[in-house]
Amino acid sequence: MPAHPKAFKSLATRLAAADSATVDLLLDQWLDYRDHATEWDARQWGFDPSRWCARERAELIRRARLHVGPPPMDHEGTTL
Repeated sequence: MPAHPKAFKSLATRLAAADSATVDLLLDQWLDYRDHATEWDARQWGFDPSRWCARERAELIRRARLHVGPPPMDHEGTTL
């Protein structure tokens, strides 16, 4: 599903006023809007972003609180 129609309208306005160097960037963005899902798509599908990867986030938070794994070190190997 493409991005919201207002996103395409905004890009079309910017494309009309863009110089040749900017046109390629804007056309790449147009293809991204057309081909990749967006937050707007997620809401249309009933997807709740706050629950996205909830189990994985909970595990990362648990590990961070328990300091599971090697201690964080700086680039010289000194424990932070």
